[in-house]
Amino acid sequence: MKNHFKRKLYDPVAAPPLSLFIGAPSAALVEMAAYAGFDAVVLDNEHGTFTHEQLEVLCAVAENAGVTPVVRVVSGEPAEILKALDRGAHGLHVPQVNSREEAERVVEAVKYPPLGRRGAAFSIRAARFGTVPVDGYLEEANRETSIAVHIETERALERIDEILTVPGLDVAYIGPTDLSVSLGCGGRTDAPRVLEAIDAVLASGRRHGVKVGIHVKDAAAARDRLRWGADYVGTTWTALINGAFAGYIHGAREGGAR
Repeated sequence: MKNHFKRKLYDPVAAPPLSLFIGAPSAALVEMAAYAGFDAVVLDNEHGTFTHEQLEVLCAVAENAGVTPVVRVVSGEPAEILKALDRGAHGLHVPQVNSREEAERVVEAVKYPPLGRRGAAFSIRAARFGTVPVDGYLEEANRETSIAVHIETERALERIDEILTVPGLDVAYIGPTDLSVSLGCGGRTDAPRVLEAIDAVLASGRRHGVKVGIHVKDAAAARDRLRWGADYVGTTWTALINGAFAGYIHGAREGGAR
C-alpha cells in the first residue's frame, strides 16, 4: 500500500492535495474523480449509502484508477475503523472527534501494535489476502495509513490544543457546516464566530505540527482556503454536480427563451 495522498500532504513542494467526498456506491464516480485529477476519493460512509462489500469494491476501483481510497467512517468506534481499513482504505476521515481521549482511541484503532491496538488478520484485502510478508505489511500499514479527525463542534474547539497533541494524527479537518450549527449559527458558514473558529483551528495546527484541511463547496472557495493556508481541501460530489447542472440549464436557456 502506497498512500500517495499522504505523501503529497507532507511534500513541501507539492500542491496541497484535493479530495472528492462521494456518498453513492458508484464505480463510475470514483473513476471520474481519478481521471479528473483528484488526489483522493473519500467514500462517505457517515452520510452515504455503502455496504462493507461496496466499500471494498470501490477501494479496489480507486487503486486501479490511480486515486487514493479514503473512507469517512460513521464514528470513531474501533469496529467501524477496522472494517474500513480491512476493506482496503488507505486513510480515514473520522467525524465528531471532541477530546484528546477520543483522538487517542482513533489512533489506537488505526495502528497495529506497538503503536496501537488494531486487530490483525492477513486474509483481508488490505493485506492482499495473505500474499504479502506479515512484518512488511504491518510496518507499511502503520506508516502509510492517514488519519484525519474532524473538528466540527464547539466542544472540539474548546479542546483543540489537547486534541492536536495526540501523536499519529495527520490532519485536523474542519467541517464548516457542522461547526456553524454547533456554534449556533445555523449553517451560516461565513458568520464571524465560525470564521474565528476556523482561524483558531489553523493556528493550533501550526503550533502542533498537524496539517489542517477544510471542506468547501466549489473551486472559488477552494482557492480562497488554499491562500488562507489550508494544507488540504475537500469537496462533495453533489455540490460539484449540482453546480454543473445548474450552470448548464442557465447557459442553455440564457437568451433562448421563446
